[in-house]
Amino acid sequence: MNGVRLSIFTWSVYILAMGLGLALVPDTVTDVFGLDPAREVWIRVVGVVAAVAGAYYLGAAMHRARWLFWWSVPVRILSGLALIALALSESVWQLWIFGILDLLGAGWTFAALRWKPDPEPLEPTAAV
Repeated sequence: MNGVRLSIFTWSVYILAMGLGLALVPDTVTDVFGLDPAREVWIRVVGVVAAVAGAYYLGAAMHRARWLFWWSVPVRILSGLALIALALSESVWQLWIFGILDLLGAGWTFAALRWKPDPEPLEPTAAV
């Protein structure tokens, strides 16, 4: 697995784990980050959405979806900046962690894409 796919695979594991944690045991996740216990269903909804996104990233890494690798960079930068803005506006310092992780992950993917800009050969796929 090259650096680009490894960055996306790593991202997928992080997003899947966070999503499943929020969907299945949200209070455990909030405790780890020193946040208030989850009192509404929305944290589980966010967890399900994150887990689905993580599954998409996993599929992208497995199938060398370079278009998604490139597309994920600006989206993850915007996500990181939005989380940092929320951290500042809502005084929730823990959001800095997630925002910085988004920015670092996007930077890793971008650097790996720039390092190896030529597409890898595609593996044969089953006929549909």
